[in-house]
Formats: sequence, C-alpha cells, structure tokens
Amino acid sequence: MVVTTILGILAVFSAYLTKYNGWKFGLKLSFSMIFIFLALRYNFGNDYEPYLNVFNSINAKDQFKLFEFETRVEIGWVGLCRLFKPLGFFAMTAFLSLLSCIVYYRFIKNYVPERYYWLAVFIYIFSPSFMLIHSSAMRQSLAIVFFILSIDFILKRNLTKYLLCIGLSSLFHYSALILIPAFLLGFTREKISNVLLVIIFSLYLLLFVLIEQVGPIINQIVSTHFHKYEHYEGAATIGSGLGVVYSSVLLILLLYFDRYQDKKHTLIFRIAAISFFFIPLAFYIQMIGRISMYFAPATIVAYPMLQETFQKNIYKLLFISLIILVTAYTYFQFYQSDVWKPYFFEYHTIFASPEIL
Repeated sequence: MVVTTILGILAVFSAYLTKYNGWKFGLKLSFSMIFIFLALRYNFGNDYEPYLNVFNSINAKDQFKLFEFETRVEIGWVGLCRLFKPLGFFAMTAFLSLLSCIVYYRFIKNYVPERYYWLAVFIYIFSPSFMLIHSSAMRQSLAIVFFILSIDFILKRNLTKYLLCIGLSSLFHYSALILIPAFLLGFTREKISNVLLVIIFSLYLLLFVLIEQVGPIINQIVSTHFHKYEHYEGAATIGSGLGVVYSSVLLILLLYFDRYQDKKHTLIFRIAAISFFFIPLAFYIQMIGRISMYFAPATIVAYPMLQETFQKNIYKLLFISLIILVTAYTYFQFYQSDVWKPYFFEYHTIFASPEIL
C-alpha cells in the first residue's frame, strides 16, 4: 500500500504540473512511473499467481499445438502465452503494462483538458476499479484496452474497425462480445432532455427494485452463453446505502450535463452512464460487475469534464471534493478488505522472484 500510495502521489503531482509551460511532459512522466510500477510487479494481485501458473502450463505442452489447451482462458490468451514463451511471463507482463499505459495515456491526453490531467490520473490510480484491479484481471484488462481504442471508431461510425477491436477483445475475454451494440451510441446525437433524464434515472432505480426478478434471467444467460465465467462467485452488498446515493448523484450529473458536451465527450458521458446500470445488477451476480468494467473507464474522462463544465467555483469545489474524498475512502477501504489486502497490500518486484534470485 505504501509503494502504491507514493506512486500515486508522484504521478498525480507530475500530471498537475503539466498545466505549466515548462512541464508539458508531466503526463508522460506520470505514465512512465505507472509503467515501471506495473511492469516490475511480482505476485501482486489475486490472479497474478494463477496467471503465472496458466502461462507455465500452456507452455509446458507441445509448442506447435498453439491453441490446444483445455482451460477457462480464451484462445487469444493461449496464443499470447505461446508467443512470449521464449521471453517468459515477466516479459509478457511488462508488454501488457506498456500497452495499457500507452492506451490510457492517449485516452486522457485526447479527451481531458490539460489542467485536469491530474484528476484523471488520480482517479485511474486511486480508484481500485482501475489500475489496481486491472493489474490482477490481466485478460479482461487487455480486452478493455481494445474497447477504449474502439471509442474512436464509434465516433467515426467505422463499423469494420470497431468490430475488429471488439473481436480482438473477445479473443482475450469472451464477455467483450456484449459490447457490439455499443456501436449504436455513435448514432445517438440528440441531447438528453429533462423528461428523458427522469425516465432513464427511474429505470436505474427500478433495477434495484426488480433485481430479484431480473437476477435469475441473468444467471440463465451467463450459464448458457458465458459458462467460462460461472466461476466468478459472490456479489456486491449494500451497506449503509450511501454508495448508492453517491452513484445516483453522479449518474444524474452525467445525464444532465450531457447536453453541454461536444460530440466526442457526449459519447464518453453516455458510456460512463451505462456503467452505472450494472451497479444494481452486480448485487445479484458478480459477473455483471465484470461487464461494467468495460464501460467504467469512461468515468476517468467524464468526471474531469464535469468539473470543467460547472460554471460556479463553489460547484467545482464541491464536486472535486466529493470525488477526491470518496475515491480516497474506497482506496483505503480496499486495503482493509480481507479479499484484497493479502494480495495487494505489499508490493514486490520481479527481483524478489525465485526465478531471478
């Protein structure tokens, strides 16, 4: 936790300095630090060791039978492990870290104003749903990267390139196929009226009420079409309810201020808004939370743009304080969880690995 926190502070500070003329490389420096952190990590995250074991198991078989491997991992992951057999698992991890950092760097640079780079980097590092969880969920992290790249093709309405990106995503996480209809967001250019906002938000609240009826249907769909992921057990739980209130406020802000965005940021707002609709569903089945992971990175851009959209300083202060406080709270709570703490609390590098020692 200490190393991750220090990394976050340095990366956010570097991104903050980008707004000064003499520090235009600040965002690049931020992601350079993030890359080193991710590339050198060892046994960091719940799934690190299982992925290492899968890598070794795949490459213990006949190297010429590229895709013959009976496991829950997809054909693309098997092929990637085969490709990196000569270089090893650490090299593959470093490559995936580099690819991820390049894509998120580009995403922030292209969609976030310079003066809010620091906020985007803060959300990416300190919101556990992004850098931390993605460092463990390697297959889906790679699938998410391809979806982020595909956003440009939604904007350009280039169906061929969009389907190519989603096809690549599905080679590493089959669930990415659910993203195919997201291409239609490129054709929804009408602004969200107050009436439509009320309707959409009412549907969101209705999901909390109807989850007991909708849940079995979702389970049936998962067991029929996504049987690879039935092993994702458990679900989210409602505590005090403040989290639901917080999410509801953010959803309302995204829907309302959608009308003030340009074309590309309207798309980002709507992708971000979609992620909220998986929250009530995730209380019934964890697999739905995995689907939300594709849409949630849009909030890395959407929240800084909300901050940019507010006209009065008092609103800016209240909003940014809310984001920072809640993100910091979830970050520290993450390290108190019995599920995550044993795997994320201590950071080790590959130089502590028995293979290197």
